[in-house]
Amino acid sequence: MNSPGGDVLDAAVARVAKAFGGMAARADETGCGRCFDAGEVELLRTPDVPLPADLVRRVAQKDPFHWDDQPAMIRRVLPQLVVVLAEGAAEPDLLARGLAAAGWSGWPGEQAGAVAGFLEAWWTQTLRTQSPPISACAVFESCVTASSSVTPWLVRWEAEMSPVARRHLADSVGRWREELMSDDSPFTWWWGTEAEEGAAWHEVKTWLAGQARSAVVPERLGPDCPEP
Repeated sequence: MNSPGGDVLDAAVARVAKAFGGMAARADETGCGRCFDAGEVELLRTPDVPLPADLVRRVAQKDPFHWDDQPAMIRRVLPQLVVVLAEGAAEPDLLARGLAAAGWSGWPGEQAGAVAGFLEAWWTQTLRTQSPPISACAVFESCVTASSSVTPWLVRWEAEMSPVARRHLADSVGRWREELMSDDSPFTWWWGTEAEEGAAWHEVKTWLAGQARSAVVPERLGPDCPEP
């Protein structure tokens, strides 16, 4: 990961691998037989065997109710899932939904800390990288989805207001133009209530309005993008 902060992200990925090494699906896990065949489920029940990247993505993307014990499934794929995310997977917010549904923040301290550390490192590196594998907007939405909160990611964005981070902010505002003019949020895979999602998006809009007042992104936030 040859970009500013890459060593920190590499260390975060390694921490996840250590925290979740040896994890496996339950021995009696059957999963959805229409979406996963017996061989794939057997792989997931076997610890430390490398999984096909496509299987890792599908485990995280599928509706959580595909599994008897979805949190165990997520713990099984996490060492490879974080690599897939860091390398620029398509639909990262849908992958992040699997994390949110698994309730990772309530896991034992070492496990929850490893996930939180990865998300923070991934977001920070994205903000510091001129051309990240996927847009900062997509990484932000994924971190929000994974944590069901916008606050820590906005705090980090404000702390990282380098020219690169400001360009990412202007680009994100452009991508969110339709949502900023409406009450619809861009958090497609939000794991929680509509009221919570609406409050989170209102928090983002309020923060963006503050950035506009301080002229951080004057070329993209103006009369066409009013304060919430």
